Amino acid sequence: MSITRETIVNLGNKLAPAAATFARLRELLARDETDLSDIVQLIRLDPALTFHVIRMSNSVLFGIRVRNDSLEGAVQHVGFNEIQRLVALAAIQQVCQEDLFAYRLKATRLWENSVATAAAAEVLARRAGREPGLAYTAGLLRTLGRVVLDAAAHGGVYPGEAEWPSVADWEKKTFGITSAEATTTLLEHWRFPLELSDSIRGHADPLADYDSNVGACVLNLACGVAARFGLDLPGETGHWEVTPAKLTLAGVSETDLEECADRARAHYVLLCATAV
Repeated sequence: MSITRETIVNLGNKLAPAAATFARLRELLARDETDLSDIVQLIRLDPALTFHVIRMSNSVLFGIRVRNDSLEGAVQHVGFNEIQRLVALAAIQQVCQEDLFAYRLKATRLWENSVATAAAAEVLARRAGREPGLAYTAGLLRTLGRVVLDAAAHGGVYPGEAEWPSVADWEKKTFGITSAEATTTLLEHWRFPLELSDSIRGHADPLADYDSNVGACVLNLACGVAARFGLDLPGETGHWEVTPAKLTLAGVSETDLEECADRARAHYVLLCATAV
């Protein structure tokens, strides 16, 4: 079975409407004339996203002191600098509501992996001189394609690492496309930055494009950090080996990686608390 771009886009729009809203939010925040009412109006179009944003804004991650119960209050409380993080978190939590039958994957594990990877990617990106927000988003959204392919599986089930050590190889044989490719198809359709798509497209093998894909290398190392937390996903562990070439490309050292892992773990705990 080979899944078409049209099918991926249609499924993505149905399964992850909040992710598309997040893409439009990034565009809004890039405009100097955007104000609070514009952001509120956009988020309000998605009632489920609105609920998640309000609830998450009342968390320790955003320094809540006085509880608010309105979308306007939520956006005003967290501010323009943090609203992207909050909406991205709410979007991926909205996506991770159902277990992925084709992958034998619990929704909670997909969520935890996304959050852990995002936390690690953000911290590593700061150390590597990359844009933290973009790396954070890449960590959150990189597995979105799994949700889409699961919806199109029609009974096909990943047999496990003993038979297929690389889940990407199984995806390619089963669907004609990998989940990373499905993710980038959606991100490009939703007009996310090309750098974000490139990071996700190449993160399983960042050295294949050694000269330029630094973002993919940062994401690769971040996935390895999540695996250290015990939050890896089946069929991926062979991609996360730390090598001198990866450290050089990302612009970090072994010591940096260890320090970032400690900071990312603490940040991950806060991010998970936000979702409670």
